[in-house]
Amino acid sequence: MQPNTNKHMATILLHDHQRLLPMKWRDEIMDVEQKNDWRAAIELLERADGNRQELYLRVIFLLLDFVVEGQYTREEHDYAAKKLKDFFAESQAKFSHDAEYLFFAGIIIYIGEWYFGMDSVEPATSMLEKAMTAEPNNTLYEWGYYSRIDQRPEQNTDLKLRLSENLLFKETSKLDWLRNKGLLGKYVLGTLEGTYEDIKAIKSSQ
Repeated sequence: MQPNTNKHMATILLHDHQRLLPMKWRDEIMDVEQKNDWRAAIELLERADGNRQELYLRVIFLLLDFVVEGQYTREEHDYAAKKLKDFFAESQAKFSHDAEYLFFAGIIIYIGEWYFGMDSVEPATSMLEKAMTAEPNNTLYEWGYYSRIDQRPEQNTDLKLRLSENLLFKETSKLDWLRNKGLLGKYVLGTLEGTYEDIKAIKSSQ
């Protein structure tokens, strides 16, 4: 019986070791994003400790990008879409009072609100507004709200230009912060840069 007991203990220890160590998940999600491996993203989040807000957001974003832009079978699409919706519901229950979560979740939902079981982007708008209200001095959260509520460059032009310029040329630490958020952060940064360029084009044509 002793060999079997030892084998059982070794299995338990291996299982514990496979749980994500502190900060190790950052290396793993970065690798998953580089490979664009949506299945590995699901597996990574399911074996994480469940309290890593950033991991939830990055996996949700990767899954949304897959179902919106990827190539897949119907079965793959439906499985990824279900996991996306499930992970979002879990994250909402855990982090819905956190400004950072509300900001990123609001931005993500605007890409395809139907994948989150929503009929409109109003819940996403509410999230962005709550993030901005919670941290009124956070220029990034303010930009997120005003850049999403009306994405036409000719609307709120001066305000969006001021916010974009502040972020891109003055509060540059926010850019480094976004770059450390993987594909999700790069998406937000690209949207910020796009907002700025679109508004500059509008201004130059006036």
